[in-house]
Amino acid sequence: MEMVGSGENITGEELLKRYGAGERNFPLISLYDEKCVLEGASLRGISMMGGYFVGGSLCDTNLSDSCLIGFDFNCMGLDGANLSHADLTGACLWSAFFTNANFSNCILKGANLRKAILCNANLRGAVLDGANLADADFTGAHFFIKRYMTGILFWNTTMPDESVIEGPVFIN
Repeated sequence: MEMVGSGENITGEELLKRYGAGERNFPLISLYDEKCVLEGASLRGISMMGGYFVGGSLCDTNLSDSCLIGFDFNCMGLDGANLSHADLTGACLWSAFFTNANFSNCILKGANLRKAILCNANLRGAVLDGANLADADFTGAHFFIKRYMTGILFWNTTMPDESVIEGPVFIN
């Protein structure tokens, strides 16, 4: 399968313009947005497989129903973002901020959530199998149900009730 537009470097403003014109497929994109024009934007159903974002924020952005497989959100602000029904398989969410984010029915298989902040996040129906949750903070997170998870690494992980799984603990 040919990846149209693969490897492009674009700004948030350009992404919004192209999305508004109906384009939805942006594989391997390098997104630069120092002005944070994407905060609060609606990018529902966008596909940005294997891409990454540098220098901006996606706080309060609607990314529901999106394909974000392997996307790099390293150290990003996504507080209040809507990621419901999104596919974040293998995504890098290292040190990202997701306070009050909606992950309902989101696929996070194999995602790296190390040092991620998911305080008060909605995790109803989220699939976290194979995820790295080392040093992650789930304080107050809703519907975080450990017994349904497999292949998870807990290590200094703060649970919704503020207890800490010191670990390393691997749930298989």
